[in-house]
Amino acid sequence: MTPEQFNAIYRAELGSITRFIARRVPDSEVEDLAGDLFEVAWQKRDSIPEGFEVPWLYKSARYLISNSRRKSDNRKRIFDSLRPPTSAPSAESIALADMELGSSWGKLKPQEQEIIALWALEGLSNKEISIVIETSENAAAIRLTRAKASLKNFLALENSSELRTSL
Repeated sequence: MTPEQFNAIYRAELGSITRFIARRVPDSEVEDLAGDLFEVAWQKRDSIPEGFEVPWLYKSARYLISNSRRKSDNRKRIFDSLRPPTSAPSAESIALADMELGSSWGKLKPQEQEIIALWALEGLSNKEISIVIETSENAAAIRLTRAKASLKNFLALENSSELRTSL
């Protein structure tokens, strides 16, 4: 496609392509996406099939719109994950939970305390825990599951629903 042919298509289709994009994205993105579309069209002008320029523009616009939505969704998800919680627990509920956890922790066997500490405090994986306690990975996973179940049971006796749900 020659530059003159490209300019003719640009002038003829810019309005309709812009309206197509505007029906699908927020107003703030329309101009940028239309510009991006015609930039890509210019770069690929020699590979666009002759006679199919307009359908190619619409198809490419759909791809650009999809990519824009995906980026927007990803940005929103990232920003949402960085927001502080809407309400922090009170100092009283934290102290109560600490007391309940301490009481329940003391009821665990030393081996259960160790395996939970390796997992929760040290952040070790089942494989790493298995090396530390010198057993198979499967056995370490089973022991960890059982130790967490014991802690949950003790916490249930202490009436701490907030802590039980985090295990």
